[in-house]
Formats: sequence, structure tokens, C-alpha cells
Amino acid sequence: MFISLVLSIGCFVLFEMIGSTVDSNGILHEPFFLIPFGCLFIIIGFVSGLIHWYQRKFAK
Repeated sequence: MFISLVLSIGCFVLFEMIGSTVDSNGILHEPFFLIPFGCLFIIIGFVSGLIHWYQRKFAK
């Protein structure tokens, strides 16, 4: 859970650090792949947190 949330923050920070550029032909160059990976890691962290909470709350 914690690792996936750290990875998601890392993806978004890295996206901002790398930045976007437009070349002389007007083509945009950006690390767009980091955005879906960041969202995926947030979802994984949220779901694993819910599973962990459910197991701790309802464990016998």
C-alpha cells in the first residue's frame, strides 16, 4: 500500500520535473506515460488499503 502510493507521487513529480517541450515542427514531447502509471498506483494503493482495513476490522 505505502509503496504504491510513493510510486504514484514519484510518477507525478517526475512528470513535472521532466516537463514538456514543443519542437520546431510543433510536435509536443512529454512523458505522458507517467500520468496513467501514477493513477494506476493510486488506485492500487487505495484498494490494497481497503483490503488491509477490512481484514484487520473483520478478522476473527
